[in-house]
Amino acid sequence: MAPKKKKKPAANPARGFATTSLPSKSKVIAEPDDASVADDRQSRAAGGTAPVHVGEDPGTTDGKQPTDGVQIQDMTPEELEAHLENSELESMLDKYCPKVLADARRQVARLETERRQLRLQTQKLSTYNWLSAEVIHELFEMASEDEHGTSAAGRVKLHEIDEEKLVVDLWTLERVLRSLNFPKVPEAMVYIAELALSNRVTSLIDSVPGLAEALQWYAGNTQSDELTNYEQTSTTKTERSGGSTPAQALSEPTTATQSRQSPASTPAKVSEAEDDSLASSDSEDEDDPSKLTDRYIRIQSRIWAAQNQISKDRQDKEPIKERRLMRLNQKLQQIRRDPLFDEWEAEDQWSTNLLELQTVQKQRMRAAAATNRRKKKQALSEETVGSDPEATETTFGERQMNDDEDALLGAMFGESEDAPCAAQNQTASESPVKILDFPRWTGLSPRRLLEELCKSHDSKSRVRFRALVQTSYSARHELEISWAVDIVLDPYTVAALPCEISAQTTERNWSLVMKDVAAANIAQSESYISTLALFLLSTIGAGEARAIGRLPTVWRDLFKDLADGKQALVNEEHKKTLRRLRELVHEMQDKLKQHQGPPSDARTQIQGVSTERRQPRPPTATKMSPEQVSREWSSRTSRLSFQQMLEVRQQLPVHQYKDRILSCIEGNPVSVICAETGAGKSSGIPVLILEQEFSTSRDCRILVTQPRRISAVTLARRVSQELGESRNDIGSIRSLVGYAIRLESKTSNSTRITYATTGVLLRMLEESPDLDDLDYLILDEVHERTMDLDLLFIALRKLQKRRTGLKIILMSATVDAKKFSDYFDGAPVLDLPGRTFPVDVKFLEDAIEATNDLGGVNDKALVLQDERPDFDESYANEKGRPIIIEPAKYSSQTQRTVASIDEYRIDYNLIAKLAACIATRPQFVKYSAALLIFMPGIGEMRRLHNLLLAMDTFSRNWVVHLLHSTFSTEELERAFERPPPGHRKIVIATNIAETGITIPDVTAVIDTCKEKIMRFDERRQLSRLTEGFISRSSARQRRGRAARVQDGLCFHLVTKHRHDNQMLEQQVPEMLRLSLQDPMLRIKVWDLGSIEETLNAAIDPPFRKNILRAIEKLKDAGALTKNEALTHLGQQIARLPLEVSLAKLAIFGVVFKCLDPVLTMISLLTSKSPFLPTSASSGGGQQPNARLSFSRGDSDLLSSLNAYESWKKARLARTAQDFCRKNHISDQTMGQVEEQKIQLLVYLVDARLVVLDPEEKGHLNRARSYHGHGLSSYSIPTRYNQPVSDRALNAISAMALYPRILMREGKGWRNVYTNQIVTVTSLSINHPSHSVKPPRWLSFYEAMQNTRSGNLNVFETSAVPESALAILLGSDAEFKFYAGVMVLDGGKVKLSVRQWSELMAIKILRDRVEKVLQQCYSAPGQEVAEQDRKWLDLWLRIEAAQEP
Repeated sequence: MAPKKKKKPAANPARGFATTSLPSKSKVIAEPDDASVADDRQSRAAGGTAPVHVGEDPGTTDGKQPTDGVQIQDMTPEELEAHLENSELESMLDKYCPKVLADARRQVARLETERRQLRLQTQKLSTYNWLSAEVIHELFEMASEDEHGTSAAGRVKLHEIDEEKLVVDLWTLERVLRSLNFPKVPEAMVYIAELALSNRVTSLIDSVPGLAEALQWYAGNTQSDELTNYEQTSTTKTERSGGSTPAQALSEPTTATQSRQSPASTPAKVSEAEDDSLASSDSEDEDDPSKLTDRYIRIQSRIWAAQNQISKDRQDKEPIKERRLMRLNQKLQQIRRDPLFDEWEAEDQWSTNLLELQTVQKQRMRAAAATNRRKKKQALSEETVGSDPEATETTFGERQMNDDEDALLGAMFGESEDAPCAAQNQTASESPVKILDFPRWTGLSPRRLLEELCKSHDSKSRVRFRALVQTSYSARHELEISWAVDIVLDPYTVAALPCEISAQTTERNWSLVMKDVAAANIAQSESYISTLALFLLSTIGAGEARAIGRLPTVWRDLFKDLADGKQALVNEEHKKTLRRLRELVHEMQDKLKQHQGPPSDARTQIQGVSTERRQPRPPTATKMSPEQVSREWSSRTSRLSFQQMLEVRQQLPVHQYKDRILSCIEGNPVSVICAETGAGKSSGIPVLILEQEFSTSRDCRILVTQPRRISAVTLARRVSQELGESRNDIGSIRSLVGYAIRLESKTSNSTRITYATTGVLLRMLEESPDLDDLDYLILDEVHERTMDLDLLFIALRKLQKRRTGLKIILMSATVDAKKFSDYFDGAPVLDLPGRTFPVDVKFLEDAIEATNDLGGVNDKALVLQDERPDFDESYANEKGRPIIIEPAKYSSQTQRTVASIDEYRIDYNLIAKLAACIATRPQFVKYSAALLIFMPGIGEMRRLHNLLLAMDTFSRNWVVHLLHSTFSTEELERAFERPPPGHRKIVIATNIAETGITIPDVTAVIDTCKEKIMRFDERRQLSRLTEGFISRSSARQRRGRAARVQDGLCFHLVTKHRHDNQMLEQQVPEMLRLSLQDPMLRIKVWDLGSIEETLNAAIDPPFRKNILRAIEKLKDAGALTKNEALTHLGQQIARLPLEVSLAKLAIFGVVFKCLDPVLTMISLLTSKSPFLPTSASSGGGQQPNARLSFSRGDSDLLSSLNAYESWKKARLARTAQDFCRKNHISDQTMGQVEEQKIQLLVYLVDARLVVLDPEEKGHLNRARSYHGHGLSSYSIPTRYNQPVSDRALNAISAMALYPRILMREGKGWRNVYTNQIVTVTSLSINHPSHSVKPPRWLSFYEAMQNTRSGNLNVFETSAVPESALAILLGSDAEFKFYAGVMVLDGGKVKLSVRQWSELMAIKILRDRVEKVLQQCYSAPGQEVAEQDRKWLDLWLRIEAAQEP
């Protein structure tokens, strides 16, 4: 228990100092009399210092009544409203203030850290040549016009909001902006309030609501001189500067901003001990990256000081100096190795400091004398003021007083911060000074604690006390603290000091003077002013705040009252802020209410345009009544033509099994019918179904699918004739039969049997998922197992559950019947015999034996153009020479020839000689009436066609036809016509003639046993058209073409050993060998559910890893969302039969009106390289100079495009052959590219992405019919084809190929998406050996692993303009405005800029272009509105302006 305090004698009441009693246990010097009480009352009335008791709110007495004691019932309405508002604001403070302050501090720290770290990881975006100030101004003006137009078309709607939450969010945002030193904060808050009230503020998890919009507002609405560029150091107001209250500082850590040391205060010499202490202090900040620059500056300053001997002690020994310099340099290197250290910024600051240090060094000697004089004067002044000043400074720590734990300190400041301190009544000659008497205490004195904390915070700080007045009953002191580092105090801390204290604080000096207050003795005076200084010091760091707990109770209570006073000031300021923000919200609400209007009907107008531009659907057949059906059938069967054709149909095998077939179909929802070639299933079964239905007066609609359009057309014509109709009746109202193929449909309301390609049925499923217009669906040639067919099987199995009345018939000549039967829940299988003649089957060895005595064929092009095709890699591991099973049957010459032949190549010489042999040899002449030759592709067909016509044998009395899927219907039908009398014919075809069609007069077949099929290349991760051997089932189909009218002859140009042992029995289903991206899009278009679950329901489901990989590829391409939903772009890609990236490229060609070069590039990518090998190139590689001579735009694609355009000009000038020979270019490949362009345009027209008028469609169809008569040509309408720059073409191709993007790193390249190091092929324009300065960014079409070196090689590369990288590329762009960084696709690409306005301009243009593109995706085929088109034109102008 503390000893009882002794009473002190009362002071002389006649002294000249007025006294004020404190509401604590400290004693009063003089007891106030009635007059003094009256004077005290008067001083309180005048706004003097009122006592504040610990634990009481200075604003209220009991929490319910106002401070002036007026009861609520006695208040005026205005006072009551003010009181209620004040209470509401205090409630908001209690509820939200801690969270707001914490959120603001956290947000500021996050932004600063994000800027520092992100800018170290980014690639600097060069904008000087494409984003000038004029372009930025134009962008801002266009964006402003759009916003005004939007507000004029449709007013912003005022949304219901939580006002309290909005005010709190605005408060947090305002604190963040002010802490980051942003200008125009009030204007920014008005803008954000308007956005928030109209529900246009984004709310992110890690960000303050409205912060993103505020930063964007600053980027677009401030001048460049108002915001520092991103590469300058920003000075941030820390939260200790008004951000935290003293009460919070006691309980939670506060971060102090350590500014760099001023050269003026750099010490002349740093001792060993001092250096070690600073090292210890620095080590505390090693984990704080924000202080690395400050530490770097301090260490550099110490190194400079040591090297230049700025020291008070000139006798510093050289070994000590060297050791100190070594330690400092080690610390400097450690900082430089820190990944978060910004060396550029630090060096910039150090260069400024160095100039200041050099100036200080020159002025130091002159300042030394003045400093000494000032110290002498100060010492003399202290000796005159106090009797023993040294004792005052040294004996303070020895004088301790007993501590009273319950002592409380009275009020030290007034109710209002503006109210002056009241003076006591005294004589005119005396100053009004208030004397404070504190209880005794024990423990650490405030002065000693202050000195310790100052030294720990800044070892070079100085604390000086000076006694102003010392008497037997009072003492007053002045305290001055000098700092060597900048320390900024928030204004609330200084304002919370008692008004009797004169305080002057700067960044380097604090001065506190007890002006109108005194303490009872020297110890109390020193402790009192030290406690005030500790109060200031406690707000600059967590360690200083925690140290306050070491004070004795009496001084802790004083500190607590000071903290409460500061908190009251801060709360009052917070209430003002809340009141102002709430008024702002009310004002904006009133403003928005006045400007509300009806919504715009712009969307309705756009939809109306869409409806007008859509192509009309083919008319749907109307249902006929039983009477109409009966009349129609009776009329038809009575025709003579019908009776004549009925006799022909009855000879078909299917007619003999009529009852069995119809019974199976009627009794089962799904039927499987297998029939050999010649059974008549494709034409006969649909007619049987129609006859049965019409004969019983029932109407029906039948759809028969064919894998190829030639099959659909020829079968439709055949069935129309069998029903007794005229040749030209098909598709008219006089006919029951029609067909529907791409870009051509001949159907009417009376059509009951429709032959269509599989693609047409796929489109029907998109528009009518239940196929309500059909009664019977017949799928022919299902053995081919195309991707479309396998998808149809999945869709039809689900459709069965919804449409039980739909009959599904699966037909094929060769099919794994049990597999289909099991898949459709045990569907019945019918096996029907065919009607064919025997075929004499021969193989490669027989063909060579038959042509040994024939001379060679003169084909000058063979040597130049013969090359090994891009063959199916599944045969790559085959080794050894061709094997003859029975060598004794063949001559030695034949055996030698077979042993030397390459079965992978097509021997055109052998085919021509074999055709001549069949045409002239007596043993084969009976088979020579019509010859069918199977070739793998159109290029090979054309080459053989030219070779045959050059031979004397076929130059007269022979007709040669070509049969390919890209030819027009009229040209395809010529191959089925019989030749004129005295003529024979040759039909050169691909596998189009294998099934589905019958050329009735064919008697001999030459089969190369090769076909071109799409196969997904695992190494390249692309679908490629490869050449491979056919299956044995396909070989049977091909030789069956020769056995329709008589005995036939077939030569398979492979050895019998390969045919029997190495060729597959059935071709691998496309779902197992093709990319799954296209079927996935179909699944989403048909809305079949989950992609993985749907594909797992296939007959032969693909591997799960391939499914997941394809899904990710579609997401990367922008076709699917993260939730696997189909995007508008994905819907358009699904309409095109192209690989996803190429489909995107075609769509972009339409949008940006550069269709001709884009279609050319697509054709070049899907064809063989037009650049031929030369004899000089060892190993068969391509001649590098062939492409280099056409180099253009740092792009392989543009170089190939340049070669194509040059070839086209040469062809028009009739010098194409010379041009190709000189430049090592394949004329045949270029011709295929031209034809492929037309086919691609057909795809776009069919997908309704390109809209042509009837005349333009006619020109397109004529261009398709130009095969075999010269080069097809078609001029794309100018509205889809306008001149664009090479940079724009590179950008468009990069956008289509994204994320196949490379970034140059040193001499190599890195895939930014996979982080793989890749190698650009030596044939590329962009190979380092061909380019002095390779582009920084590249796009590429394909990548393939080199089996020898293991390197990943990329092909078809093109430079990516940096402007396009920022504006067009990436599906998700995040703009970090405070950091000045844009992040693409979660960090795959990070780009930084210098100016705020540049980043805002990029965002505006990117957002607007993306918006226009989305409109184009959602409304294909429409013209873009003028106000939207201007954004695309602006980007095109930006790219064109950068052309060299």
